[in-house]
Amino acid sequence: MARVVALVALVILLMVASAEIHVSALGVNWGNHAFNPLPPKDVVKLMQINGIKKAKIFDADYDMIRSMAGSGIEVMVAAPNNMLYSLANDPNAATAWVKQNVTQFLFQGGVDIKWVAVGNEPFLTAYNNSYLNTTYPALRNIQTALDQAGHSEVRAIIPFNADVLTDSPKPSGSRFKPEYISQIQPMLEIFNRTGAPFSVNLYPYISKYQNPDFPLDYAFFSGTTSPNVDGTIVYQNALDASLDGLITALGAAGYPNMAVMLGEIGWPTDGAPFATVELAGRYMQDMITHLQSGVGTPLRPNSFTEFYLFGLLDENWKSILPGPFERSWGVFYYDGIPKYPLNLNSGLTNLAATTLKALDYPPYMKAQFCVLNDAAVDKTNLTQNVQYACERSDCTALNPGSTCSMLTENASYAFNSYYQSQNQDMNACDFQGFAKVVTTNPSQGLCRFPLSLVPTAKSTSGASTLRLDSGVLALTLAASLVSALWTMAG
Repeated sequence: MARVVALVALVILLMVASAEIHVSALGVNWGNHAFNPLPPKDVVKLMQINGIKKAKIFDADYDMIRSMAGSGIEVMVAAPNNMLYSLANDPNAATAWVKQNVTQFLFQGGVDIKWVAVGNEPFLTAYNNSYLNTTYPALRNIQTALDQAGHSEVRAIIPFNADVLTDSPKPSGSRFKPEYISQIQPMLEIFNRTGAPFSVNLYPYISKYQNPDFPLDYAFFSGTTSPNVDGTIVYQNALDASLDGLITALGAAGYPNMAVMLGEIGWPTDGAPFATVELAGRYMQDMITHLQSGVGTPLRPNSFTEFYLFGLLDENWKSILPGPFERSWGVFYYDGIPKYPLNLNSGLTNLAATTLKALDYPPYMKAQFCVLNDAAVDKTNLTQNVQYACERSDCTALNPGSTCSMLTENASYAFNSYYQSQNQDMNACDFQGFAKVVTTNPSQGLCRFPLSLVPTAKSTSGASTLRLDSGVLALTLAASLVSALWTMAG
């Protein structure tokens, strides 16, 4: 009998430990806005070899979802903002969406879908209230469709941006903005009924980027010379203060105990001031340790906040309207190569330390690159050719202070970026005689010249489809780089 009792106790202990590990397991945001994104099967393999148990995607891409079947990865799918109107105004549209994007994947051994994100930051100030009146009814209809389909274990959430909160300097004064509260209140009722958390995206980096006076050490977790003193509470980092600001707002709205989820949190590595590999590695490691430790926040001590790193991979087709750092949020480069050492279990005492593992054999195209042709002697039209290349590819690494800004031949990076975006089409490496193809990798240190991945059926060529906001960056780069382009060639 004693053996039976001991065995039962051991089983219970193992079950509890397993549950704690799963709850504490971090998630990642998997975006695929790239010219030739890493194939889904390779992305899933990358997550598996690194022990990543949760993935959040930004739509309901069939291939991405299907690739996670039987993987052991918990999945959050999404209905993007451009679908909110139809989902809000037609319950049948919500029913059809759930059937197509949730039900068909929930077979035995299928996809472990746990969440449906309804929109993404729909109340973002930049959207000018475009989704203000459609987000709640879309949420209601999606949750109803999930319930009616028998998927009560799948819950609808909304990933909010922090700008739904008032600009209070102290967490204790934080509230939902008056213009949003009438819409958010019924959403909170749904979350409370289903047990869904309030999901928010937080970016201390953007606070620093937008405000040079924001103390950099306050973004990190090693103490600050500029703490935020709120009554008897002293906040040593921006994350705890932001979370407690949200917790305060939830309490004022009548839900003081509602769980909170960090839908996105990260630090970029390129393209803008303070977006460096060194700072990103430091921030991500300290943030993971802090959140996984369960120390909680001053208002919720000894608690765990579920969180999703932003992001898994760099995305060289993203809009740079928010800032030129937007394409370099990845913990991994576009090809599955880690940017910096990172222990994904650093806050979990019951798991061994790890470090990021690279994807074996990324599906590269031929090892050939497009660079500045030293034999070209006429400087006429060089600036225009660099501008052309950067308007149609990704030159953010050439920004002042970025990883490739110190290159002597900046044009080489611009030409190669365009050439790779065109799947190494020989006609894409001419530029009126300014360029040539070489087989020697011109990368230098942290400045990595991209090498295109083998295109798939869904790959997108950059020439005609890259967001036009790249043109602003291209003009700036072309103007600032031209004086240095010919230092070696001239």
